[in-house]
Order: sequence, then C-alpha cells, then structure tokens
Amino acid sequence: MKNAPAIPLAVTVLLGMTSAWAQEESAAPVVYPVETYTCKYNDGQGPADLDKAIASWNEYMDEQDDHTYFAMTITPNYFGGETFQVGWLGSTATAEAMGAGHDNWRIDGGENAAAFARVLTCDSHSNFATMQVKAPAENEATDNLVLTFTDCKVREGKGMDEVFTAIDAWTAYTVEQGYHNSAWVMFPAYGVDDADYNFKMVNAYNSHTDMGKDYDLYANGGGYQKHGELLSELLSCDVSRVYDGVVHRRPASEEE
Repeated sequence: MKNAPAIPLAVTVLLGMTSAWAQEESAAPVVYPVETYTCKYNDGQGPADLDKAIASWNEYMDEQDDHTYFAMTITPNYFGGETFQVGWLGSTATAEAMGAGHDNWRIDGGENAAAFARVLTCDSHSNFATMQVKAPAENEATDNLVLTFTDCKVREGKGMDEVFTAIDAWTAYTVEQGYHNSAWVMFPAYGVDDADYNFKMVNAYNSHTDMGKDYDLYANGGGYQKHGELLSELLSCDVSRVYDGVVHRRPASEEE
C-alpha cells in the first residue's frame, strides 16, 4: 500500500468492523485522531529548552480553556540507524475537537509556535485514525511511559475482519496470561508519505520493567507460539521501535 488512505476511508474501514470484541460490546469501535510530529533539536537547544516551551504552551492551553487535548513527547530508546530526536503525540476524543484546537492555534498560537520553532525543527506532521484494542489497567496512570511501535501489513487475500478477530483473541490471551501492556492500532490518515503498511500496532507500558516482564512471557512463556498461531498467517510486521514517553497534558476527565 503505497498511498495512505484518506481519513474517510480509514474511518469507514474501522467503523465497518464486525470483530468479536465490537460485537461483545454491542457498539462500533471508537475511532479518534492522533497527531504526531517528528523533530530534531536546533543548534544549542535541548530538552530543558523544550520543557520551557511546553510549560508556556500549557499556560496557553489553560488560557484557551482547552482541556480536551492529551500530549506527550517521546524519545527513541531502541531504534535503527535513522530516527528523530524527539516526537510529539497529541490526541483528542474527536476530530472536531482537534480541528477546533488547530483553528485557535492559527489565530492565537503565534507566540507559542515561535517558541517551539526556536527549539525544534520538525520534518513531519501526520494524523492517524486510532482505536484502542486493550485498555490500560485501572489506577495505574503515570506520566512516564514506554511505547513500542510496529508497522503491520495485512497479507494478500486476508481481510481486516479476520485481523481484528485475531487481535481480539490475542488481547484476551494477554489478559489471561497477565501481560502488562495496553494497546492501540493507528491507521495513517493525513501526512504520511509512502506508507507501506496498513496500520501501526502500538503498545504502552508503565516502565521498562513491565515491558521486560512481557518480553519474558512472550519469549519463554508461550506467547511467541500463541501470537504466531493467531496472527502469522494474517499479518506481516516489521521490528518494533521502543520510545520513552513523558505525558505533558491530560484531558480534564483524566486529571480529576
């Protein structure tokens, strides 16, 4: 798949799913937007300078009375030869809320945009139609996370309904076996060049220790075999990248 699907196609595909987990909940899967930036520090700038820009941006968001936006930065931990120095992940519950934030930013965000531009040069700004497939454990919110990203392509002749039924089965297995991850799928919607994949599989952990526990379960506890049984004939996925994440803003409902 050389060209990323437009947002209406991505949402139509997702809302058309009849996977087991969607049937059990008697509701279509909820799709929400996630925007990403990939950036490098300008000469003489670093994390402390970015923290100052983010603090100012948080004040701006409070002044705008915008309490709908979730934001985190990520820095590479396990990665290949070419990568960014810092990434930004932002999300809202609806695309309308994200669009309203962009409109306000164009009108009132100039000073903060300039502050970010002094610190960072970003070479991508993308949007992904995103769906949660495994919720975080209750009462375990933390501002320091570990995230893994894997690009996956559906094998020829296989359908998305089969894929999501298998993902549901894998999720149920990880719950039964005590895995520590939460998980999402991210379909490219806007601003993704030559996306040779159908979606990104994203896992999040509260720590590298928790990720290591799942590593052991997967490698030595039968997880590798079960995952292969459920998904190997449906998906072809590349090697995961691992990032350290820091949450900088949560929606009001998560802060209460």
